[in-house]
Order: sequence, then structure tokens, then C-alpha cells
Amino acid sequence: MKFLFFGTGKIANDIMSNIIMPNSQIEIVGFCDNDISKQNQSFWGFNVYSVQNALKLEIDYVCILLGEKYSDVYHQLVDEYDVEESKVVDRFFLLKQLMIEKYRNDNREYIKQTLLFWQEHDISFMNQFQYEKESYEKLFWDDENNMPYIMLNGKRLYYPSNYSNIFVVNNEKYVISYRNMEQHEKSPHRYIKGEICIHSNDIVVDAGAREGDFALPYIDIIKKLYLIECDPDWVQALKMTYQSYKDKVVIIPKMLSNMQNQEMTTLDNVLNGEKVNFLKMDIEGAEINALNAAKEALNSNDIRCAICSYHNSTDEKGIIDILEKNAFRCSVSDGYVVYLYDPHIYRDLDFRKAIVYAIK
Repeated sequence: MKFLFFGTGKIANDIMSNIIMPNSQIEIVGFCDNDISKQNQSFWGFNVYSVQNALKLEIDYVCILLGEKYSDVYHQLVDEYDVEESKVVDRFFLLKQLMIEKYRNDNREYIKQTLLFWQEHDISFMNQFQYEKESYEKLFWDDENNMPYIMLNGKRLYYPSNYSNIFVVNNEKYVISYRNMEQHEKSPHRYIKGEICIHSNDIVVDAGAREGDFALPYIDIIKKLYLIECDPDWVQALKMTYQSYKDKVVIIPKMLSNMQNQEMTTLDNVLNGEKVNFLKMDIEGAEINALNAAKEALNSNDIRCAICSYHNSTDEKGIIDILEKNAFRCSVSDGYVVYLYDPHIYRDLDFRKAIVYAIK
């Protein structure tokens, strides 16, 4: 299986700095790039060709290692150079082939089922453990505040005014939602499971709140809510969504981590000794740092925790170690995920548990 890689930018560099080519039929024959200054040069020990010269090579696939310009290059190859559509693939197709090669002889049932699933499907975050599809939610516009919103449980859930991932269907505007998919009762990414749930009069911390859709369905029954979100556009949207609940909602416009400065804060600093009952943490790989700096909160509270553990290959073990040292009993979510956007996934080629649950 001979791969020609298209692109020599950051994505290509991240992949090549991590990839470990197996002793198999998977072979890199070279790179190509539209940038003339890069052609006839070397990239990670491979020749960089012009498109015209690269397509003279014996290849099975052209793998486009690009982000925003992927579609432009795809049409260039298919429309201008008559490359068969089935031969033009993305970096996730490459990842799938590498993982198939690694696990070909693995007898664990979930891996056998995954490889069987991949025979008919693309690799994805949840693969055969995805029980719901993404959905379209109708978008409305608040003219007074110049911000879009959807309706969730009878309440307005706002999006940033510059939100661009909007789709038009029959002259109506929609946003794609992964809420039902991620929070399905069997989903690997479900925050609520069994005794790890939210009760009336709970004090809740939602770290990595984004649009705030996790906590909104509970807002009328809980006592207090801390929303921790570092993206200023989402912070503004959160302020609009929870504007009627200022008496019980505190929005922290920082990243939760292990230090206190203008950009970051710690859980102990946020709570300042206050009790907390439920902690959801989905903070892009900073979970271990944040837990390490939450000694008072973890020691003095009987918290129900749902902590994301898939951003780094070592997160699950690290999170469990910290929580168990603080007298928590831990379990993990059902199924497995493949975190496609971790550059190290091309090195680790691993399946990960998405959530660590913990209770005293």
C-alpha cells in the first residue's frame, strides 16, 4: 500500500514526528506540495515533488495532510489531474490503516469488533460505540443582542455572534449538535452515569463549559453553578444563556489548571473553601494539572466526578492515581474512543477510555 503525502506544513510535520511505520505493506513514496519553493527539496528524508511529477510515481493513495485547504487540494487532484476519487484520502484514513496493521492479530473483543466496523466505515471518535448520529438544531437570532441561539429544554442557549459553523437548509439556519450522540446512555463520552449524577440543591462545577449545554437542563434544581470557560466568545454566550440565573451562576473566564494568573486558575481558588457536589471536567488535556492543584476541594468534599481522560494517552491512569490517593472510588465509561486530533495518536495508535468517574 503505497502512500503519497500531500502537504509539508504543520499537520504533516506533527504526523511525521510521531509516526512509526510498521514492517508491513504500508509505504511512504514521497511528498508533494503546491509551494514551488518546497519542491525538489527533502522533507523528513523524503523527496518533495510537484503534483505533476508526483503523480508519475507508483502510488495507491494520495493522502492529503492539510486542514482548511483540504477541499481545495482534493478538487485540484480530482478535477484537474483526474485522480480517482477513491485514491484521494485524508490523514484519518492513514491512521485507520496504521491501527488495522497494529491490531490485526489482537483477540480482544472490542478490537475485533472495531476492525470489523472499519471494513465498512471510516475511523471516527467513537466508531462502533456511537449510538446516535449528530443532529441539526434550528438557529434563531436575538436582534437586540445580535447573537444567535437555539432552544434547549425551553431555554435559550446562545452561540457567539461570530459563530461560523452554521448550515442553511430550506432557507432555515441550523447548527450541528453532538449532544445526543455524546450523552447517549451507552456513549463512551457520557458525563452522567449511575451514581455519578446531579441532585437537587447540588453545587456544580462545569469546567470546560463551552456553550453550557451540560448544566442548563439542571439549572432550575441546583443550588449553585460554576461555569469555567477560557474562550472569550463562549464566555459572552454563556453570560447571555444564564442571564436570568445571576443569583446562582458564577462564570469564570479562565482556563482551569494548576496555577493562578490572568489566564489560568485553580479549582481551590475558584471555590475558596466552598463545598461542591458535582465536578465535570473537559479541559483539553489539562485535567491532571487541574486535579493536582485541587487538594482542598478533593480532600474536603464528597464530590461526584466526571473527568475526561482521552486527550492524552496517559490521562486515564494519571487521573485515577490522583483520585484514588484522595480516597475516591473510580470507574470508567463504556466503550472506547480514538482521539483523532492528538498528534501523538500516530505514535500511540491507541484506544482510550473517555471518562473517569469517581466518588468518595
